[in-house]
Amino acid sequence: SSGINAEWPLRPGSPIRYSNTYYVTSAIQSIMQDPALQDECIEYIKMDERYPSPSWEVIFNLYETFQSGIKLKQVFLYEKPFMRNVNERRLVEFGLLKGILKRLHKYPVASNGTITGSNVTPELQEYIQHQVLDGQHSYDDICIKLNLKLEKVENDLDFCKNITIIQKLDV
Repeated sequence: SSGINAEWPLRPGSPIRYSNTYYVTSAIQSIMQDPALQDECIEYIKMDERYPSPSWEVIFNLYETFQSGIKLKQVFLYEKPFMRNVNERRLVEFGLLKGILKRLHKYPVASNGTITGSNVTPELQEYIQHQVLDGQHSYDDICIKLNLKLEKVENDLDFCKNITIIQKLDV
């Protein structure tokens, strides 16, 4: 049985999505020195009991892939962890729980603090009304507050010339 509590401390509203970006942290070094933690990781992320467990080297290489700052979907399409008997979702969960991975969040900021005039689209009006373009609200927060899908928020804000996107890692 894994030592991970089912009530894991992930941020509410911070689901694991293929469009998320994660980075490996220096905590990967501590697990390199801890065979018991390596075994816990292997047991936690193993996909199917009928097949051999993935080796620690395979898992370490998967975590190291997150150094490049690419989206989760790209990591998994390229590395294909399921072919190594690795449950993708549990790999990320374990990494987040143990501090091996941190999620990169996007925070939109209106250029010059405000957006006014003819460059206010109907889509942007809703964000302005709810005062979420201040660099204090992540895309996840905005999705929850405005009951929108992440794809809509990304489409509305990512390429808007009046919005600057700040990216921050979880603390």
